[in-house]
Amino acid sequence: MKILAKTKQHFDGREEYYNRLPLPSQVKRLGNYLKDNLTGVYKVQEPPNEYIIYTTILYQVDPEVRKAMKRYQKEFKGIEEDIYEMNIYFNITTYGGQYIRVNVIQLDEYEVTLGFLRLDRLDLMSLPDCKKKILEYAKKRIEKKYEGYEVLI
Repeated sequence: MKILAKTKQHFDGREEYYNRLPLPSQVKRLGNYLKDNLTGVYKVQEPPNEYIIYTTILYQVDPEVRKAMKRYQKEFKGIEEDIYEMNIYFNITTYGGQYIRVNVIQLDEYEVTLGFLRLDRLDLMSLPDCKKKILEYAKKRIEKKYEGYEVLI
C-alpha cells in the first residue's frame, strides 16, 4: 500500500492556511491579532465563544482645516489644536457554529454600531488574509465615522 499524501489534523498553531480550527479557537486568534495591532487597547475580555476588546482612538481636526482655523484664533480660542478621545468596542463572536461576526461599536451614550463584518468558513480558510480584512474593515469604518478628522487608530 502506497500513501502518497497524508494530512494530519493538528491544533498547534500551524493552521494559518487551509484552516480547520474550531470557530471558538479562531475567534481567540482573531481577537489576539486585533489586540496586538490596535493602539489604545485598555481592556480585553474573553467569555466563551467571544472576544471583547475596548480601545481608545484619538482624533483631531484635519490639518488643512487647522491651518485655516489658525487665522481666526480669537474666535476659535485654540480649539483647532484640541485632541479628542472616543472609546470603541470590538466584539468578535461565533453565531450558531456557522460564522464569525465582528462588531465595531462606538462607546458613548448612544452606542452607535459603526459596522459589522460577517466571516463564513470560506473567509476563514486563510487566517492571515482574514486578519488583514478585519483590521482594514475596522479602520475604514472608524475613519468613515470621523470623516474630516485626522484619526489615530
